[in-house]
Amino acid sequence: MAANLQQRLESIRSKASLLTERYVDLLEEKRAAEAKIAQLQSTLQHQQQEIDRLRQQNEQLRVVTTLSPKREDVERSRAFLSQLVRDIDKCIAELTE
Repeated sequence: MAANLQQRLESIRSKASLLTERYVDLLEEKRAAEAKIAQLQSTLQHQQQEIDRLRQQNEQLRVVTTLSPKREDVERSRAFLSQLVRDIDKCIAELTE
């Protein structure tokens, strides 16, 4: 009977030791997971700030390109001004004759 009790007590001790080891392992895993979560949240925050900055930059570029003239408009304006200069030169030539 005492041997049976001794065996049960030893079984309980080994199970308690195993549970303690598992608890410590899980606690370490939990701490590592919490550190990883904190790191990922920090990364997410930095990426969100970068996204906001890029969106703002994109909006500014959109406004700038909307306000700046298009290449074909510039070419048309140059052609128009060149024609005006030729017409003025003709008028000056006719006045000097």
